[in-house]
Formats: sequence, structure tokens, C-alpha cells
Amino acid sequence: MARVTIITGPRDSGKTRAAAAAAEQMQRNGTLVGGVIAEAELAGGIKVRYFLRDVLTGAKALYAVRRPGPIPPGAMAYLFVDEGLEFGRAAVRRGIDAGTGTAAVVIDEIGPLEMAGAGLWETVREAVTGFPGRIILTVRPALLDTLREKLELAPAEVDVIQPDADASPR
Repeated sequence: MARVTIITGPRDSGKTRAAAAAAEQMQRNGTLVGGVIAEAELAGGIKVRYFLRDVLTGAKALYAVRRPGPIPPGAMAYLFVDEGLEFGRAAVRRGIDAGTGTAAVVIDEIGPLEMAGAGLWETVREAVTGFPGRIILTVRPALLDTLREKLELAPAEVDVIQPDADASPR
């Protein structure tokens, strides 16, 4: 089983920045890294779209678009794009494929969609159960325990870190 690092923190706390910085540092040190980073596009200070960036290839695809108008209670704020989801699944699978030579995989961000068994969930499970390298996941604190339970991760198999949002530039 892989060694898993979970980066957790509330919205806008620096989880994605920390995951991207970890991937970049590993790459500078000669480690081949796969997976996906979710990059937000802002308009008027609001995250209106997300793109997934394939860490291994640098390719990007539209992943999610903010719902127009007010968000109904209990509804997800974003509409997910099928092609973006498939792009993300393919990027993670490419990252965990032994033939690519990757030693680490980043999956940013595990959210309610994955906790419901959709989105990138199957590839998250494939990575954790079948990839022998380092796995870096990002998740909000409210989903942390559920994620550990669903992945059956023992405390000794997981490092949990919280980025210092004040220490990194926005």
C-alpha cells in the first residue's frame, strides 16, 4: 500500500498551493509525479471555474463551472463537466500506471462528489490500493474522517498536514 499524505484545511487555506508546491519540489528533485491539480479561475473575487491540470503532462481540461444565480440550500455550488471528470480519471490512472515510472501521485481535491462515490473516487481508490509510491490528497476537514474510513487508512499509513495559509502568497 502507498504512503498517503493528506493536506487538509478549510476553503482558501492553501491546500491546492501546498499540493502543487509538493509536486513541483519532488519534480525538481528528479521524482516523476502524476495526478491532478484543480486550478480555479476567478471573476470578481469568486471562483467561477475549475480546470484540472495533469501534473505529468501539463495538459488542462475544464472540470467544473459555478452554478448561475443563488445556490439552493444543500446543492453543490459547481456543475461538473463530464469531459473534465474523464480527463481527471485518465490523468490519475496515467500517474499510477507502473509503465510511466511515476513515484508520486497528487489528487486535488477530494470533495463531496467523491465521498458520494462519483467524480474521481474510483481512481482515488485505485491509487491508494494499488500504487506503491507516495500519494498526496487534499480534502476539507469536514470530510477528513470519512475519507480515512472509506479508504480504510490506518493512522500509521497517513500523514495529515495543514498548510499555513499565512505563510504562502496568494
